[in-house]
Amino acid sequence: MKKAIIGALVGAVLVFGWQAVSHMFMHHHDAAYKQVADQENAIQSLSTMFKEDGQYLVPRSNPNSSQEEMAKFDEGRHGKPFAIVTYHAADNSNMGMSAIRSFTTAFLSVLIFILLLGKNPGRFSTIFIKSLGIAIFVFLYVYYNSNIWLQTPWEVIRPELIDLLAAWGLAGLWLGWWLNKGRERR
Repeated sequence: MKKAIIGALVGAVLVFGWQAVSHMFMHHHDAAYKQVADQENAIQSLSTMFKEDGQYLVPRSNPNSSQEEMAKFDEGRHGKPFAIVTYHAADNSNMGMSAIRSFTTAFLSVLIFILLLGKNPGRFSTIFIKSLGIAIFVFLYVYYNSNIWLQTPWEVIRPELIDLLAAWGLAGLWLGWWLNKGRERR
């Protein structure tokens, strides 16, 4: 278990570290967040419309509508503009707590990956390929599905693909070496 914990700690540093570098220095996420003109007026308007924190689909049919009413609503919306807005009444972000939570998430993710690999994780290349497989799995299931269903633009999901491949590629290189260190070759 000690080997798994050390592997997960270093793997988490690599995954979290890539995320930090990606967001702070590479700026390939910048295109994912467009800026609107007259930001103060826009946020004031949104504040009068949204009464609580949440994610809003505008417009949206009433969830209690019948299937026929929803179909009619959807048909009437085809080709017209829509928006997905994540709204918070107050900015309560805490960079320190967010960093701790993100690092903990990276640690748990890498640890789970190590545990899934099991006692005989395979050769270096096998671990590396499986690590990239995790990146592709997450991208397809989370980000690409968002593109399919919510039309999330490519400029939003492309940097996520790059980050996943880079972070989990680094973790795979590390784990491929670490988990095979001291094991006899077959």
